[in-house]
Amino acid sequence: MTESRPGRIPVGDPIALRFDPETKHRLDEMAEGLGPRRFGALIRVACRRLVTQPKAVRNRLEEARRLSAVRRAIPLVMLTLKLEPDTVQKFTALAVEYDTTVSALVRIALHRFLETPGRYKHPMLREAEWTGLSEKVEVMVNPSAKQQIWRLAGRHGTSLGTALLRVALRRLLDKPGDLATDLETIAPLRDLRPEIFPARVNVHFDAPLRDSLDGLAARVGSDRAELMRLAAERVLEAPGMIEQAVNREIFRSEKNRAHLMARHVRRQARRRTQPD
Repeated sequence: MTESRPGRIPVGDPIALRFDPETKHRLDEMAEGLGPRRFGALIRVACRRLVTQPKAVRNRLEEARRLSAVRRAIPLVMLTLKLEPDTVQKFTALAVEYDTTVSALVRIALHRFLETPGRYKHPMLREAEWTGLSEKVEVMVNPSAKQQIWRLAGRHGTSLGTALLRVALRRLLDKPGDLATDLETIAPLRDLRPEIFPARVNVHFDAPLRDSLDGLAARVGSDRAELMRLAAERVLEAPGMIEQAVNREIFRSEKNRAHLMARHVRRQARRRTQPD
């Protein structure tokens, strides 16, 4: 239910926001410098600025996601494969043709296979009996891909993981498809750790502001929580006339504005003269 106090902006139901600890600490410091109980108003000001000045929001979101993915990337793991010399030569030639690595081709092969495994049992069992695997090749793959391959292979016996890997590789050689595109979009993919924002705070939002955020989120392919974090980052980077904006956010009533502003100035003066 929406409630309001005389001279203050009506606020709606609280929304739980989550930040990383450093951002939350910086927001707390900024809000504390503006006066008591200013955190919610600070966040609302930041969000109003975002929805009224949405320039470059899409680019900022893409950059934030890219940096987040870099921070959360899980290292690749090494696999040693045994292949016949002819297959090794084919993969090496394919890597040279596309100016890439055998590891990148293997990651694409695993990705394609895991998307559509199809009927793999009998080809895998035939691979397990293959002879002439005299060449060793070391490749780097995502841990999750290895785990999924081993899990699929384990449905039909033990020690079949590398055999199923070879099935995936031979499929790639038989049908290379659009490798140029896959090298740009699939080969660079990494397993990611979950994105965790442990610092939580509830902030009240009036319905129009909440709806504006949701509308902007729909236009840029985001959500309310991600936009609020972007808004917080922008206000920390460029606060501008933040104290005046926060005061306007809090002191809405024209009738009581002068009285409330004067009281705010007196409180701020007392706070600044008090010894630490």
